[in-house]
Amino acid sequence: MKHSIGETLRQLRLQKGLTQEQLAEVFGVSAQAVSRWENDTSYPDITLLPGLAMFYNTSVDAIVGMDEIRKEETLRKIHSEINRLVTIGHTEEAVTLIRESLKTYPSDSGLLMSLGETLAHQADPSAAKEAISIGERVMADPTVNMKAKSTTAANLLFLYRRTGAEDKAVALVRSLPHIWESREILIPELSQDEAYRKALQECVIKALVFLCNKIDAVPVRDPFKAPEYIQLGVDFTPVKSTDEMLEQIRTFLS
Repeated sequence: MKHSIGETLRQLRLQKGLTQEQLAEVFGVSAQAVSRWENDTSYPDITLLPGLAMFYNTSVDAIVGMDEIRKEETLRKIHSEINRLVTIGHTEEAVTLIRESLKTYPSDSGLLMSLGETLAHQADPSAAKEAISIGERVMADPTVNMKAKSTTAANLLFLYRRTGAEDKAVALVRSLPHIWESREILIPELSQDEAYRKALQECVIKALVFLCNKIDAVPVRDPFKAPEYIQLGVDFTPVKSTDEMLEQIRTFLS
């Protein structure tokens, strides 16, 4: 998310209980200048930044967003290490890393989701119970985006099944959007004429690839474990021709 210097300055001013006019008087500028700062249409002169930081008892880095940039970079490294540990099967180490990271970033929903997903890889029933509790917290959090909640819901489905909570699994599935409300189905609606036809063709190919992958997985399917594509996504690059995919689906349906 792009850092807004203006919004930061506005929040700092409000925390001080000042009007734009009062702040303008403190720094010898016009109220219109303060308004432009807070609307991100202009920025304070660089010579004013140290004074603003001292006045608000903060740092120049915090005002211009460097603190947030450093936080995001640190979190990217943490998530990369978590993925590495999970990939090589060191889930207990991954859980330890996430718990330690949450002490520093307790409100980070990405870390919380990672904890739930990593605990779900463990066979210990208590780990599954904690993963469910975390997943339900994520689903109830209004700040978590729709994509993250969709991934969490898919994980919860398998966790509910693993712990025998079939009624919760059914209720969760029934609460999810219909296939015709999915991203792939709706993307073509953003286009017109030939562009619509091309986008719809891409949508159909993606559907064929995904369905064929699901059919291929039938013999090795674990009904109590979330498929890898829930976390990793799907590679929609066709490895078979359209005719081959249609024939595979036709054979499966016969």
